[in-house]
Amino acid sequence: AASDVYKRQGLQAVELTLDLHAIYPQIFDAGFYASVADLQQELGFTCTVHLPFLWVEPASLNEAIRQASLGSLRQAIEITRAIDIHTYVVHLWGLATGPIVSQLHDPMQHQVVVEVLMGQARRTLAALCEVIDAADLCVENLEDALFDLALPFIEEQDASICLDVGHLALQGQSELSFLEQHRDRIREIHLHDALVPPAGRQGRARDHLALGQGEIDVPAFLHRLVELDFDGAIILEVNSQTDLEQSLDHLRSYL
Repeated sequence: AASDVYKRQGLQAVELTLDLHAIYPQIFDAGFYASVADLQQELGFTCTVHLPFLWVEPASLNEAIRQASLGSLRQAIEITRAIDIHTYVVHLWGLATGPIVSQLHDPMQHQVVVEVLMGQARRTLAALCEVIDAADLCVENLEDALFDLALPFIEEQDASICLDVGHLALQGQSELSFLEQHRDRIREIHLHDALVPPAGRQGRARDHLALGQGEIDVPAFLHRLVELDFDGAIILEVNSQTDLEQSLDHLRSYL
């Protein structure tokens, strides 16, 4: 079924979500990824990997949890060795880190905790760069404001960046400004639409929407990518086949 969608829609890149292996290893096992490698040989698509991010904490202050998270990330890399992987996307801190940091209202406490968190994230990134080429490892900007603090050790390791446009929108940041600032390091893009209610209005901010359902100026973004001769992978990170098809229709109308 997946290959039928790939052929019908004319896709050129596919991203594998390795949380599936972490949570269901008896189904998404070595044999499954060997079949993906065979399919890649048959169809010739570019393949990227999103390393596990659910229930892992690569920046955890609990060292045992950090080590276990690092082990899960390394296992995901090893299970996909048979596939020709273009880039690996990693979240350097887990889903709990942002909310915890946001609750630290004392400035001194906030500074100390964030410095230790970033130190742990730095150790995890360095360890991952020992098993794969740093240029193939793309650190993703998340919904929180911690990414800028990670930049020094991303550059230190000479790792790459995955630009997620929806995450930037939720922070009120410009995808074009981020692109200009980091264009020499960006090797993958997660493209999806987002809606952010105006200040004072009720409603929940949402991303991972089909293109055309939100507020992102996708044509302007794509135009700039063409101007920059961007040759990395662009992944439509939406939640259903219907959203994928709608997004592809919008992309065709832009192009």
